[in-house]
Amino acid sequence: MKRIWRHTVLSGLLAALAVGVFPTSAHAAQPAPSAPAAPAQQGKGPATFGVRPATAEKPDNRPNFSYSATPGAVIKDHLAVANISNDPLTLKIYASDAFNTPDGGYDLLDAGRKPTDVGAWAKIAVESVEVPGRTTKIVPFSITIPADATPGDHAGGVVAALVTEATGSDGQRVAVEQRVGSRFYLRISGDLKPKLAIEDLESKYRASLFGSGETTVTYTVRNVGNVRLGGKQKVTVETPWGSGTSAENLADLPELLPNNAVRITTTVKGVIPAGWLDSLVHIDPVAPPGPQPQAEAVDASVTVIAVPWLLVIILAVVLLLVLFLLWRRKRKRSRPGPVEPQPLPEVENAVA
Repeated sequence: MKRIWRHTVLSGLLAALAVGVFPTSAHAAQPAPSAPAAPAQQGKGPATFGVRPATAEKPDNRPNFSYSATPGAVIKDHLAVANISNDPLTLKIYASDAFNTPDGGYDLLDAGRKPTDVGAWAKIAVESVEVPGRTTKIVPFSITIPADATPGDHAGGVVAALVTEATGSDGQRVAVEQRVGSRFYLRISGDLKPKLAIEDLESKYRASLFGSGETTVTYTVRNVGNVRLGGKQKVTVETPWGSGTSAENLADLPELLPNNAVRITTTVKGVIPAGWLDSLVHIDPVAPPGPQPQAEAVDASVTVIAVPWLLVIILAVVLLLVLFLLWRRKRKRSRPGPVEPQPLPEVENAVA
């Protein structure tokens, strides 16, 4: 019997179910609320499906599942699973924890990884659901918050997944899981601490032989608080006399979940080689709507050597020329002058 491997394939969103639904994958996945779901194959035709918040009767207009609660509370809600294709589908339904991908995207743990946070607190009424073609089914679920749950934001999501089989390039049978989902945002009451930190700041200057060069600035932004935060970024490179050049078209910081981080790299162009340069990073945190303490701005800086090669070459040429002239002058002084002929001494002839 051939070994079966499980892969998770990223699927987009249904245009009809765009609001609040996100693709999930083991790889980086940015929220794409207007992208159509990639079709899968089950039965005779392509399968397209989605999941979104709902009441007990029908889907509603909430962008996601967002709650505020106290430790020990129980939340009850519903989700809508829609089959937009013509053939019936059997879909797995499960909840999981969220995390930020390396580029700051929002994603959920793979199906094989056990959740430990809000994904573990959520209990879906069924593990799978059969949805006829062109039909939406409502599925109830609950979230039981532990009595010792920590204050702040907890993030996860509910997933509808379709598992199909295919044959890999090596001839082995492959189980392909295609999934879409909707986000859980849960805020537990208590001491809220919105805070970002800048870590591992690095700066490298790349000079050109003539004129200005560019500085590459790389840093990690980490959410060290307990509230999800985005941010407005500014990166500036300053000379010793205070003039500065800022990075152009620097994107806003993606929303970071607590205990998550993203690595940022940007290039500041048109920087003159002033001997040494200060690379400055400034971030103004942006919190989600709702009452909470104001997060303080964060700053970090690092100094990089920027050698003015043109000036160095000119000074080296001048120095070599001066040294050559001094050597030539010294050599000229050390040469012996012409020897003047001395008169011969007079000799008296003695007469015997």
